[in-house]
Amino acid sequence: MFAGGIIVALTGPAMSFRRFTAALATVSLAALSVACDDEDNRVSVDGTLKADGYALFAVDNDRQQRADVVVTVREADPDATYVLLYSASAPRNVGWFLFDPSTKSRCGGDVGSHCEVDGYGYMVDYVKVPAGATDITLRDQRCGCDGNDKHREWTGHWAVMRIERTERENKVSFEVTPKKIDTFTDEPTISQLQ
Repeated sequence: MFAGGIIVALTGPAMSFRRFTAALATVSLAALSVACDDEDNRVSVDGTLKADGYALFAVDNDRQQRADVVVTVREADPDATYVLLYSASAPRNVGWFLFDPSTKSRCGGDVGSHCEVDGYGYMVDYVKVPAGATDITLRDQRCGCDGNDKHREWTGHWAVMRIERTERENKVSFEVTPKKIDTFTDEPTISQLQ
């Protein structure tokens, strides 16, 4: 007998087929649970915050899912302030610009005029480096959340910027963990654009 791509010789009556079907269902459920594990699809890249204090990353998702973004700036400049900007499409303006984060509120869940930085995106997080710290972390969560069109891809853009012009480069770790809005996640692709 041919079942699901596997040739099976049934030696007994229907009981053997039932055992085979139960075993096949167990294997299928195990495979499905692995596909649903968001942690398996966590992706990170190491990049560089250029000497001007700016780096831009794009995250491509092949399906509708949430992207939990964690950016770690290594050997951060003492007392410097770093901001994380989000833009659904590529920002109109890129590169370092004069910006005072106290003029905007951090975006909570939804973006809006309170956190919009015209032409550059939305300020989703910022951190002033505490005394004695060497690494700082910036975070965001964005979603392509159309469950009715779950196979539609989406791209998000995140820029990391140091407010002060220290002319130093910083190493940046950019990590994305996809979270499902339906049955499973796909591994996103991260690119440093600038």
